[in-house]
Amino acid sequence: MQKIKSGKLLEIINIILPIVIVAGVIVLLLQNYLYNSRERICSFSDATREGTSMVFDDMIVNLAPRGGDSGSWISTKLYDNDGTLIYMSTVGTIYEMEIINNSANNLCDWSVMIRIPEEMCLNDAWDGDVEFHQNVNSGSEQVQAIKIPQYSNYDITIEHYLTPIGLMVKLYEGDHFVFYPNAEANDVSIMGRKSPTVTGSVKIGFITYIPSKAEDYVADFSVGEIHYHLHASILNNPFFLVLCGLTVAWMISFITMIAIKVNIKRYVEQQKRDKEIIEQTMQTIVNFIEAKDPITKGHSLRVAQYSKMIAEKLNFSEAECEQIYWIALMHDCGKIYIPDEILGKPGKLTNEEYDTMKKHTVFGGEILRDFNAIDSIRTGAMFHHERYDGKGYPNGLAGDEIPLIARIICASDAFDAMNSLRCYRPPFPTT
Repeated sequence: MQKIKSGKLLEIINIILPIVIVAGVIVLLLQNYLYNSRERICSFSDATREGTSMVFDDMIVNLAPRGGDSGSWISTKLYDNDGTLIYMSTVGTIYEMEIINNSANNLCDWSVMIRIPEEMCLNDAWDGDVEFHQNVNSGSEQVQAIKIPQYSNYDITIEHYLTPIGLMVKLYEGDHFVFYPNAEANDVSIMGRKSPTVTGSVKIGFITYIPSKAEDYVADFSVGEIHYHLHASILNNPFFLVLCGLTVAWMISFITMIAIKVNIKRYVEQQKRDKEIIEQTMQTIVNFIEAKDPITKGHSLRVAQYSKMIAEKLNFSEAECEQIYWIALMHDCGKIYIPDEILGKPGKLTNEEYDTMKKHTVFGGEILRDFNAIDSIRTGAMFHHERYDGKGYPNGLAGDEIPLIARIICASDAFDAMNSLRCYRPPFPTT
């Protein structure tokens, strides 16, 4: 019975757990999708400044001249390829921007917009495409994306100069350019931080020429913003570990449920076999008893049936009703020790014969003394002839002293006896 209850509980668990797991996976995937698809923006003006570094929640950005002799230089005159003078004097500067991923997740699909603070020419930019927004403040904005090292492959429509040192794109105060990383160089995704000393970063660079400035002049690129996405893996989500734990628990529960079902099936089959063995054994004993008294053939079976019906009316459980059936079936087993001449005597018994007949209850108790498979089976055989008024046998019990099972069998036994043929009388009339 405990196995059956455990099996039912596991069945409920194995219905609920998959639903919880599937719902959890859906929530996790939806949460992950929303997190990964949200565009994020870091404005330079919102950064915490630490020297040349701009510190954001998700990243650290360093933007400054490269430094040293290679960082800037003076160009006294700047001509285009046609020999036309562009500037009398300019300062050329190499700027480098390093983006350091400060989050645990990969930084993807990023781009950098930098506002132009003053008139200048942008000569080169590397490891990506540059989208120029020219003449923004004049109201006649022109936009074109160019991979500057490969400028000869483009039909350039924005204002520019072709010089001996390469392409010069003319930019004015208020213009801006947007840098898109080079997918071929695998810069589109920046690895997340794995430890305080291990994190992903990427460097980009561009060269400017600004007229009439000193060699150590640094332009103020303090206005700009970075657009990006953070890509979180569901494998790093704590809820994913919970779902994994639930999945393992479900698998264990499912395997356990199958094992219990197999055991329950064996248990039920064994119970069925045991029941058949008990029934056949008891029926064999009853057949022995009835063989000694053929006139009462079927009496034990009818008493068992009546007793079960009474127990059902008294709201006994199914198991208790089944039990009282077996107890009642064996109530007269002690008659096997009663001499045939007494059992089959057609007339009234003498006092001595009646005393012998009454001993069948004690004999039944002795026969069933070691029968422990069915509770109270000895009680039914011993006390089914006790009477409520105390005039029964073998112990003269009265009222509630008589076990309830014995009272039920007593009533059933009396009812069948009155309605059955006996060697010493016919059945009682029904009217």
